[in-house]
Amino acid sequence: MSIAMKMKNNYLLIQEINQEEITTPSGLIIPPPKHNRKARIIETGSDQVKPGNIILKNMGKGTAVTLNNTEFEVIHINQIFAIIEENA
Repeated sequence: MSIAMKMKNNYLLIQEINQEEITTPSGLIIPPPKHNRKARIIETGSDQVKPGNIILKNMGKGTAVTLNNTEFEVIHINQIFAIIEENA
């Protein structure tokens, strides 16, 4: 996805990842988290993270932005408390 926006001063353009309910092998249904804190970095103004990283972020600290009819959020790098590594 190409966004015509250059982030500055350690701000990040992120998009929340929709989380689905999970059904365990025994049939137990685990609902998605009430508050979605997982997001993918789309554009970055920091050298600490790169586009495509999956992060855990603080709730309610960003600014909602709509670009090309798609919802994004702008947050500061300090609002990230973890980078998720899928194959760790």
